[in-house]
Amino acid sequence: MIKSYAEERGWDVEILKDIGSGLKENRRNFQKLLKMVMNKEVSKVIIAYPDRLTRFGFKILEDFFKSYGTEIVVINKEEKTPQEELIEDLITIISHFAGKLYGMRSHKYKKVVEGAKKLIQDC
Repeated sequence: MIKSYAEERGWDVEILKDIGSGLKENRRNFQKLLKMVMNKEVSKVIIAYPDRLTRFGFKILEDFFKSYGTEIVVINKEEKTPQEELIEDLITIISHFAGKLYGMRSHKYKKVVEGAKKLIQDC
């Protein structure tokens, strides 16, 4: 999707992917991207959704990139209500810390995350 979006506009792209939470700052390709921006090797960063780049602090990251002459292009700009954003953020935080506590594949992790989702949806 991103590659075709860039190619339609005649932009040369390098795809950087990380597996991991947008809460982790030590993602290998995220770190590579930051270095590329600081070295002024990148004019545009194309992302599908803001939370694919970072879960929190997107505006700060956007301003940081802009200070190095790099624009962030968001392809899918779906508008969410403040309540929807809050619910997603809470579930993300609970998932992140439950994964750290119990491990991402443990039964307790799944139980905590499902319980949190149910509790939040019932509100």
